[in-house]
Amino acid sequence: MRPVTSNDRRVDDRHEGDGLFMLFDGNLVEVIDISVGGLKFTRPPFMLKIGHRFAFELRSAYEDPNPLAKGVAVVRAAAGDWVAIEFVRPTFALMKVVGRHIGRLLVGRSHLFRH
Repeated sequence: MRPVTSNDRRVDDRHEGDGLFMLFDGNLVEVIDISVGGLKFTRPPFMLKIGHRFAFELRSAYEDPNPLAKGVAVVRAAAGDWVAIEFVRPTFALMKVVGRHIGRLLVGRSHLFRH
């Protein structure tokens, strides 16, 4: 888990995003960290304004792409090199990818979902 900073607004524990990528608007970006409520990713070559909503797909380097691991996100914060988003009504398929990733980090292969 990543250390919590004093200005951290997230309620859920954050975890390293190693091996996760987000695809949106034709851009593939690396996930920096993730929680069950949202994630932080490397800023694409353009700015995203706070409050901007967009559709995305979450991909893992550790599994085949899941065409159903899609969702809608809203930008909650942005800085020079990162953007933080909150999941908007995440789907079960999206949460499976998130859960498997967090499970791999915490205990190896997740026992919660089939692989």
